[in-house]
Amino acid sequence: MFIQTQPMSDPDSLRFLPGQPVLPGTVMKMADRSEAVTSPLATALFDVEGVASVTLGPDYIVVGKKGMAWDHLKPMLLGLITDHFVRGAPVIRSGSPAREPETEDPLATAVRHALETVIDPELGYNIVGLGLVYAVAIDKDGTAAITMTTTTPGCPATNYLRNGAYQAAVGVEGIDDAEVVLTYDPPWEPEMMSQEARAWLGF
Repeated sequence: MFIQTQPMSDPDSLRFLPGQPVLPGTVMKMADRSEAVTSPLATALFDVEGVASVTLGPDYIVVGKKGMAWDHLKPMLLGLITDHFVRGAPVIRSGSPAREPETEDPLATAVRHALETVIDPELGYNIVGLGLVYAVAIDKDGTAAITMTTTTPGCPATNYLRNGAYQAAVGVEGIDDAEVVLTYDPPWEPEMMSQEARAWLGF
């Protein structure tokens, strides 16, 4: 298994790309070990001296450090991440609020695919690939609940994107209605984009 790493604007943060899904459809930011109780992977990373924060994204892991050099930390973190995925260990413990990718409702997956047709007019890429869609859930009445964000709270395309997400969702067979909820917690960051979106935009 080959894991890529990418430097970030913050020199105390490093992005790890395992080349496979990590936490599709959502982002979990953890500032300390107590916030990582639902994730065996994040817990293991926090056990490494010098790790100050862990963020799990759709296809990436961002580790923040404090008081240690990457030359010292990076090999240990690569070893832990590689071992985790090779063993097929869960990213999120069973029964935790965040879902494992293989357990997502097929209808929610269909909605997520439909949302890929909604293009952010400023960035020219779909809202799923940009990491703007945080969660998709389907209730028993066939209503799609979509939690999403925009690149900035004052984004001029907010209504366009929200309406586009609604129309895309209700166009899926089996969906009778949709509710699109905007949130800015966590705020969007470029690191939330998929590898394909980053390549498309030249990151």
